[in-house]
Amino acid sequence: MAQPISLLPPHQNGAGADRHLRESPHQHADAILSALELLQLLHDRGVLELLRGAVGAGDRLVGTLTAAVDTPESLRAIRNFILLTKFFGNIPPDILSSLVQAATEGAKREKTQRPPGVFELLRRLRSKNSRHAIAVTLDLLESVGKGI
Repeated sequence: MAQPISLLPPHQNGAGADRHLRESPHQHADAILSALELLQLLHDRGVLELLRGAVGAGDRLVGTLTAAVDTPESLRAIRNFILLTKFFGNIPPDILSSLVQAATEGAKREKTQRPPGVFELLRRLRSKNSRHAIAVTLDLLESVGKGI
């Protein structure tokens, strides 16, 4: 019968284990100091207290969270959040960046100028870029209309 291949050395019991425990702090001093610094940061920020309270609450915490999530509104909110995450994940960053920049610049410009007239707005609607944006907006409106 085949014998399993041991990937880890067997644990040493007795005198060998004691020697290994005495030498470990010296061999791993940097890692131990780093872990202690992390532990102190978690304590300073209150994370350890929060975790201690969560573990202490145990089943009550799980029951409260389950009751809160087990409503139709919560399930819809979670699904909507996932869908919005996918939606924003599909938008190329350069397009979203140009949208934000255009909105910011447009808002600044419009605050300092008088509002455009109807004919000026109609003239701007004739541009190719405006027509592309209007087409996307109309696609969105049609999709919302289908869903209603």
